[in-house]
Amino acid sequence: MKTKILLSFALILVSAISHSQPTPPSNHGNNVTTTTPQSAPIGTSTIFLIALGAIYTSARIYSNRKNNQEEI
Repeated sequence: MKTKILLSFALILVSAISHSQPTPPSNHGNNVTTTTPQSAPIGTSTIFLIALGAIYTSARIYSNRKNNQEEI
C-alpha cells in the first residue's frame, strides 16, 4: 500500500514540475528578426489520453458486471 501511495505521489510531483519553458519575447534586445518556436500540442494529447482512459474504464466495468452476473 505504501508503494502505491509513494508511486502516485512521485508521478504527481513529476507532472507538476515538468512544465515547458515559456516562449521568448519577440525582441531579444537585438534588431534581428527571429521567429518564435512553436509549442507542442499538449491539449490534443490530453484529450486523447482521457478518452483512452474512459474506454478502458468502461471495458473493465462491463467485464466485471458480466462476470458478476454469471456467478449469480
